[in-house]
Amino acid sequence: MPNFWGEPERKGSQGRVPDSKRPSHKLFQKINCTIDPDTFDRLEQYCEDHERARSWVIQKALADWLKSQGY
Repeated sequence: MPNFWGEPERKGSQGRVPDSKRPSHKLFQKINCTIDPDTFDRLEQYCEDHERARSWVIQKALADWLKSQGY
């Protein structure tokens, strides 16, 4: 079955993930971090209230903070 661009999918992907061999494709990095319980509870409440994933909220907050720091 062809992918979005009409090219054949790589063996094994079965259309579940984008073709990571494409030069324009950027992969997300998976990291582990430790968050104090109060902050985690607030994060969970925000995610539940706004129907967002934790990773999305953390990415947006980190991007805003880095921008405010000049990065």
